[in-house]
Amino acid sequence: MPVLALECPDCGHQFLSLVMAGTKPPDVWVCSQCASQAVMPKPMPITHAHPWDGSGTYRSTCPCCSF
Repeated sequence: MPVLALECPDCGHQFLSLVMAGTKPPDVWVCSQCASQAVMPKPMPITHAHPWDGSGTYRSTCPCCSF
């Protein structure tokens, strides 16, 4: 499950989105701050493994989504 970094070119809001494995990412991303539909995913360096992707070593709640 990739975690994508998104940035709105209209208001500058930066946020993350999780795309479930086996699903198609949205054709249109919407900014959660200004509702702009010009949001595009940007390359994000992998700084940690997500515990749900099978490669994580976390034993408690998820550090990026609190589950």
